[in-house]
Amino acid sequence: MSSRALPAGSSAPLVSVSITAFNSEKWLSRALDSVLLQRTDFPIEIVIGDDCSADGTIAIARSYRERNPTLIRVLERSENLGMQRNFYDTFEQCRGKYIAWLDADDYWTGPEKLAIQAQLMESDPSISACGHFVRWVTPDGEVRRERSPSKSPGRYGLEEIIRHNFLPSPSIVFRNGIHRELPKWFVDITGLVDWAVLVLAALAGDVVLIDRVMADYMLTPGSAYMSKGPEYQERMDVRFCEQMENILPSEFRRLARAAKGKRYEGLAFVLRQQGDSTASREAALKAFRSPFLRDNFTSKTKALLAAWLSEPDSKLR
Repeated sequence: MSSRALPAGSSAPLVSVSITAFNSEKWLSRALDSVLLQRTDFPIEIVIGDDCSADGTIAIARSYRERNPTLIRVLERSENLGMQRNFYDTFEQCRGKYIAWLDADDYWTGPEKLAIQAQLMESDPSISACGHFVRWVTPDGEVRRERSPSKSPGRYGLEEIIRHNFLPSPSIVFRNGIHRELPKWFVDITGLVDWAVLVLAALAGDVVLIDRVMADYMLTPGSAYMSKGPEYQERMDVRFCEQMENILPSEFRRLARAAKGKRYEGLAFVLRQQGDSTASREAALKAFRSPFLRDNFTSKTKALLAAWLSEPDSKLR
């Protein structure tokens, strides 16, 4: 094992690795092994939050804890909390100065990942969160993207985070305590914990995208967010943008409304592809009305025209 565990009776680790799991017996061992292969000269801990899995997930978590008792803690739920609450409670149990995010179906591919990110965070207190590029892979090992996101590495502020939820969750390391500012409404917007955390991080400092590929993001069938399809995802994005405005300083709220308008454009496109021209037109109108008139003007006009020129209610016939 390369990672340094906490000696008995020692103080808090520098980095806590938060791993949330639900019916993840196929993937959890790989995620844990990728953490155990990390090369660090500082102590870490692994906190596994299992959301009352019905398969062998908890048995796997316990077996790793037995082999690494000073490194791994397992949170065993007596009832299902739901994705959002499981994330929050697992973050809350982390004792490190920094929290490294890893879902049970994803895994890290760079053994220096934690060392690189912790060094960056330690060197500059103005950085609230950092991440890196990832690959998109399928369960059978097919690489769908070699490098995501399609953005330049560097330092980003609140304006860019409002527009785009671009840091992949298995890449994120953030300062512990940021999650405590999460508003109550976030528990009802499934799958967007990462965007909420990044907005809060950007309110407190800068967010850095590191020019390294150090994790694989799994396109897992049956996941609570990705498996529900593009319409569901666009609607969740719309809901998030509607709520995000409430936690932003007044000078940034227009950006949130513009971001909501872009999500309505996406929703209009998805609905048009599904043949629901009536709903597509409604979404396109909302895209047009959400931000100021001149915000997104070209793209929202195209969305409105495309929705109105589509064949009416073709999916109903």
